Amino acid sequence: MTSTAPTHDEAEGLVRQGQVIAGKYRVDRVIGVGGMGIVVAATHLQLEEQVAIKLLLPAAAHSRTLAERFVREARAAVKVKSEHVARVTDVGTLESGTPYMVMEYLSGSDLADALRAGGPIPPQIAVEYVLQACEALAEAHAAGIVHRDLKPANLFLTRRADGSPCVKVLDFGISKVATGGADPRITDTTAVMGSPLYMSPEQLKSARDVDARTDIWSLGVILFELLAGAPPFDGATMPQLCVAIMQGIPRPLASFRPDVPPALEAVILRCLEKMPERRFRDVGALAEALAPFASGRARVSIDRISGISRSSAPSRPDAAARSGAISPTMASTSAPWTGTVVRRKRPVGLVALAGIGLSLAVALGIFGFLSARAGRDGAPA
Repeated sequence: MTSTAPTHDEAEGLVRQGQVIAGKYRVDRVIGVGGMGIVVAATHLQLEEQVAIKLLLPAAAHSRTLAERFVREARAAVKVKSEHVARVTDVGTLESGTPYMVMEYLSGSDLADALRAGGPIPPQIAVEYVLQACEALAEAHAAGIVHRDLKPANLFLTRRADGSPCVKVLDFGISKVATGGADPRITDTTAVMGSPLYMSPEQLKSARDVDARTDIWSLGVILFELLAGAPPFDGATMPQLCVAIMQGIPRPLASFRPDVPPALEAVILRCLEKMPERRFRDVGALAEALAPFASGRARVSIDRISGISRSSAPSRPDAAARSGAISPTMASTSAPWTGTVVRRKRPVGLVALAGIGLSLAVALGIFGFLSARAGRDGAPA
């Protein structure tokens, strides 16, 4: 299956340089193209401020589900006031019917690009980046928002005025808001939403039946990858990757980075527990566990997270678990997967899932997800 995402040149044909959006934003250039939308750098004509504008592509804009996801992303981002979330300042619809979202313009690179360019990150710096993401998630979780698509590509590294690093959590497009009344087409129980390398076992089974602890799993995968330069689970095919996540054990971090303290690896392994109730109960508990490995500068994030967690204690994930909000994680009934580790991204059929112990429902969900993503995995949206 080939990608339907437009090329950079095609995107520039959709939004012209110099075009004025909503009577006040002048388009300067295209800075990102994805399967559903494009992102342009623009200038607010009255304020002379540089902004980023995300627009849905025509095909996506005509999909009610995708348009609603777009609005959900904006609403979720606005609810979280942390400096570690990219600010959304405006939304609207062009005369053509194309929805747009105006965000703060960020200068820097995402952590996926940083890893590709510089390789594994020193432990203290990696911990600081994850703690900053935790700070954003503490506010999101307190507001009843679960991100569900955390990955290095959605953590953007920029700099404050004093030169210190500032990680921004991006893309709340598939976030889950625990307020009831959500359109079932957006959080369908059979939909597999997210990026498989960073998805928890329960999220692979159901996009709806997850809580904040699925984000904690993703943070564990991210921290492992920042330190090792590779994820803790991998497979020669996507079905093998899914089996590894559901039933396998993480690869030893020491085999990649013998200098990483075993106690830090233990923190990561707790994030990667198959059963949600065995993980850290919230990002506050995770931050406390990471404190011994943090720099003095990172203590600011830990203190902020602690305060947020205390104020939102009644809505902690363990309360959600008691109410039955979490689907039971698939039990491991076979030996851990030990296949060859090769990172590939290609569509696969259901036949590859036969005989490996997955339920038909999970197999169908993964197949549908992969069919939709094939050929455009990793493209910015």
